[in-house]
Amino acid sequence: MATPLEACFALLKAVDRYPEWYPDVVRDVEVLERDADGQPTRARTRLHLSRGPLVHTFDLLMAIVLERPRTVQLAKVATGASEQTFGVTWRLHDGGGTRIDLNLDASLNVPRFMPLGGIGDSIAAGFVAAASRAVAAEERS
Repeated sequence: MATPLEACFALLKAVDRYPEWYPDVVRDVEVLERDADGQPTRARTRLHLSRGPLVHTFDLLMAIVLERPRTVQLAKVATGASEQTFGVTWRLHDGGGTRIDLNLDASLNVPRFMPLGGIGDSIAAGFVAAASRAVAAEERS
């Protein structure tokens, strides 16, 4: 996309706005902590995943790390003895326009014998498509 790198970074670092542009999955984000510059560092999120017979909502406490102007990382904060993990790493690449890549790494508790093949790729593709639409919409306004 022809959008400048900084505009894409601004969209992705504003985690509390994710429900505006990807409400199918990101149902709620509450920023709990910010750094001295006002950037989010910790947030409570509610993610809704639905694929075939699998429908589940996850309430996750996420740590946010920004590496300006190319990387936004969100990682589930370990709580108790849970072995669940959930991490999202956005990477921006500049080359005449900006390319948005997303790496999704998750190990969440779901019922056994659920057909999960491809769900991570599907969610990641949905996130990237939604982010691209949101950036394009902001450029038009």
